[in-house]
Amino acid sequence: MRRLLAPVLGLLLLGGCASMEPAPHCDMSRISGQRDLVPGPAMVPGESSPLKEMPMNSVNITDPAIMNKLYVRSIAARRTATGTVEVVAQVVNCTDFQQTAEARTQFYDSTGVASEPVSAWQRLHLSPRTSSAYRELSMGDKTVDGYMIEMRETK
Repeated sequence: MRRLLAPVLGLLLLGGCASMEPAPHCDMSRISGQRDLVPGPAMVPGESSPLKEMPMNSVNITDPAIMNKLYVRSIAARRTATGTVEVVAQVVNCTDFQQTAEARTQFYDSTGVASEPVSAWQRLHLSPRTSSAYRELSMGDKTVDGYMIEMRETK
């Protein structure tokens, strides 16, 4: 009886796998708490800001239209051979539809001040359930100490 049961169980398991489509798993609940608007540092003495401070060296999806559609899988930065900074963000389309987004980067010096003009918006085309890399290079070399990437839906 056990000899008959094992092959049948194996076929049932394989049959279930055949209907599964490969796709990235997007768990938006892990980052949803970071999107809440809570009082941040005051810009005017005595008044609090309605926004959280955006952390350095991160990607900030600033457009609610794509907030639950795109997921930033990873972010990396490195110095190139010429001393400039290259940032790379791996972005995943968590939907079953083509998505188009734009991203740009602001580079900062060690004091948190913008070290150069913000980059131009770059368009990302993401097929359903795929990922794409956003890359940007700084113009400066020694002055760059941090960055912030902004992402929005294509206008």
